[in-house]
Amino acid sequence: MKRTLHLVVGAVLAALVSALVAPGDQASRLAGIGAAQAAQSGESIVIAHVAPTTGRFALHAEADRRGTEMAIDEFNAAGGVLGREIVLISRNPSLDEKQAALVAEELITRTKAGFMVGAISSGVAASMSAVCQKYGTLFINTNSSGPSESVENAHRSKFTFDAHGANFYRALIKYALANRKSKRVLLLTEENTWGKGNAAATRQYIAEYGGTVVGEVLAPESLPDPLDVLRRVAAIPADVVVTSISGDNQIKLFAQIAPQTLERQSWIVGEVDWEELYPAPGTPRPLFATTWSWNLTTPGTAEFVARYRKRYGHTRLDYPGDVTHAAYLATKALLAAIARAGTTDNHAVIAQLEKYRRTASEGMQNADAFMDPVSHHVQQSIYIARWNPRAISPEHGIEILGHIPPEQSRFARERTTRLEPLSETPHYMP
Repeated sequence: MKRTLHLVVGAVLAALVSALVAPGDQASRLAGIGAAQAAQSGESIVIAHVAPTTGRFALHAEADRRGTEMAIDEFNAAGGVLGREIVLISRNPSLDEKQAALVAEELITRTKAGFMVGAISSGVAASMSAVCQKYGTLFINTNSSGPSESVENAHRSKFTFDAHGANFYRALIKYALANRKSKRVLLLTEENTWGKGNAAATRQYIAEYGGTVVGEVLAPESLPDPLDVLRRVAAIPADVVVTSISGDNQIKLFAQIAPQTLERQSWIVGEVDWEELYPAPGTPRPLFATTWSWNLTTPGTAEFVARYRKRYGHTRLDYPGDVTHAAYLATKALLAAIARAGTTDNHAVIAQLEKYRRTASEGMQNADAFMDPVSHHVQQSIYIARWNPRAISPEHGIEILGHIPPEQSRFARERTTRLEPLSETPHYMP
């Protein structure tokens, strides 16, 4: 017994010393912290990646999973977390919110997944994270960008890492209205949780920057007839068109718009992911926002792109985009929080994530980012960008025009978010 105790104590000390003095990246240092605390079980930490791998977000789901894989591979190469290997499993929740809830229930009660990451769709994220909150399972929303995710659909056990429409439109609408004498604004809104949340936030910013909403065109989520939508848009005189259309629907819509229309009117779209640009390089796009691009000159970006291309450079999406970037940082934040907590106990990990901060260098952005402890939403850099449809290849099409720091894009409603008390969040230790 004494010999066993000595070995365990020695392992603890060795892990702590290694974490404090060994060279290497953050994953290497954090993996050593508390390694012996969980050594008695030796069981793997199971993370479920949940994203719609079929339908209009299929490419986004693949990009999101790649970012999660890259983060997990870093930690596993350094010994895992708490001495435990991290195992990634994948599930397709579909875009049906009821089906997504059933998938979450099965992952928790039968598959025994310890944590969930992913989502893409804000409706799916809301549905699955509500189930997770019921059990206390941590849900890391990597890439769905509805404002509701950090307000009415926020939870104590959910953390949202992508910027959302309210962040993007606050920057874009100010930019679009700044030099226009006439400020008539038309809203083109996808008829779902994400689109309606964006439109609600947008109205506030339009008024704040001196514009007037002259109408709203609702587009069906399936977008069966883009030309009908565009005819309805053309029937309403407007100077600026604020577009909330997501996924492959963006490709369908903008493929039908003449470039002259985008030049005559000021069209803006809150977010255009790389996964919406890459498959249609010749399709014109209006002014848009993003959180990251592979061609930024920020610290760490070139190295991250090189690691990605070494693994995925022979595949479709041979360059990483903002979706992969966000999933990578979100998964890394979760694993680092477990390591700092020294346990997988959800209450302890929640406490660590609520204190999450990353430097500009760690985030490959121009400003430090931080977790808002009220809304559980990361406040981060926003970039205004445009697209050159005549670029020689897709990776050369993105042009970054400017950077907006976190304090200039924050969503005021997040200050009033109400999360469940920690005391009412079930304890869970996978």
